[in-house]
Amino acid sequence: MTRDRWLLSALSLGLALASPATAWAGTGSGDIDDLLVDGKFTFDVRARYEEVSQEGNFPGGDAEAPTIRARVGFLTGKVNGFQGLVEGVGVVHLSDHFNDGVNGETQYPLVPDPSGVQLNRLQVEYTGFEGADIIVGRQRINLDNQRFVGAAAWRQLEQTYDALRIGYTGIDKLSLTYIYVDQVNRVFGDESTKSEFDGPIHLFNIGYDYALIGKIVGYAYLLDLSESNPVLDLTEARAQSTATWGLRVSGKKTIADGYALGYEAEYAHQNDYADNPNDVSLNYWHGDLAIMHSGFTLLGGFETLEGNGVVGFSTPLGTLHKFQGYADAFLTTPANGIVDIYGKLGYEIKFEEPVGPITGVTAAVWYHDFDAERGGASLGREFDLEAVAKLGDHFAVGTKYANLDGDGAVRDRHKTWFYVEANY
Repeated sequence: MTRDRWLLSALSLGLALASPATAWAGTGSGDIDDLLVDGKFTFDVRARYEEVSQEGNFPGGDAEAPTIRARVGFLTGKVNGFQGLVEGVGVVHLSDHFNDGVNGETQYPLVPDPSGVQLNRLQVEYTGFEGADIIVGRQRINLDNQRFVGAAAWRQLEQTYDALRIGYTGIDKLSLTYIYVDQVNRVFGDESTKSEFDGPIHLFNIGYDYALIGKIVGYAYLLDLSESNPVLDLTEARAQSTATWGLRVSGKKTIADGYALGYEAEYAHQNDYADNPNDVSLNYWHGDLAIMHSGFTLLGGFETLEGNGVVGFSTPLGTLHKFQGYADAFLTTPANGIVDIYGKLGYEIKFEEPVGPITGVTAAVWYHDFDAERGGASLGREFDLEAVAKLGDHFAVGTKYANLDGDGAVRDRHKTWFYVEANY
């Protein structure tokens, strides 16, 4: 199914089934006029300045990327259990002193925030079956901690999915999710040769809240990837067609008055799948512990993605900026894999009374030590800082800094961000 036919089918199905002529017993009542009358507009904007200093052949010097991203949408009212959402997104450049991946400014380091206007989401949701939630169309998908499937929301264009999602929570403490993905719309924009992954993709996720342990999640992610651009067919898309099976446990427990312990543990195994030309049999390990008290969090952990010397453990659909340092040096796992030993000191507070315009603050310091999983060679160290101030319910200002001291083939890089956000 092509992109246009997929989206048109989603919209047509929702409007047809929501009409009074197709009202079903037990799905609620309403008139199609309520789709508009009870609907609401949504709006968010983020203005951001990103600076990248990176070792390498960049005759233009550092990248300086001031950009503005705006999303405008309309969420309909709910009629007969159906609700629709349409949302567009636009990105504007205030300077061309950076390589956005499509503008040809390769004398600068990459900042993948291309300009332009495009469809972000177009979906229909149905909640007429008790305990079930069905969404069809272009949508945002975040599973668990987004390591394997996420929206990559740090970039100005987020990653969306042309998909059918079926969720069920009708059994106490149990959640079941199946997602069929026809196309992944990546953060590089419609004009990029890397704009999309084509499926089919099957995502299975089962979660159970067990009081003594925490949330236990089992998953299977089956990615049969291709790409409409023939140059990328083998090297980027088909080489990341994998079947990943995993188990994850996470929770939080009170251990003393005012103190809590947070924990995560995860294991996954990955094999080549569909038309992947490589022989893949790789493991993923992750674990961390956190002590929390009076808004402070002290966390330590590790993450290991194996490599076999040809390819590394693949996570092409994940929100990768959240992992292995904000400098984004390891968006693709090295062929010899990677071990990330990390620590974090964080603080978060919500003021009972505003301090000037500020109603809350979050801040964190991160440290990462990177080594190759296969052979143990050092890949470098990274130091990250971040801080966000909330200004009421709708506004925030933030800053972030990443300093990677690379070893071997990993080049040094420094990144700085300043941004302002508004959400309605």
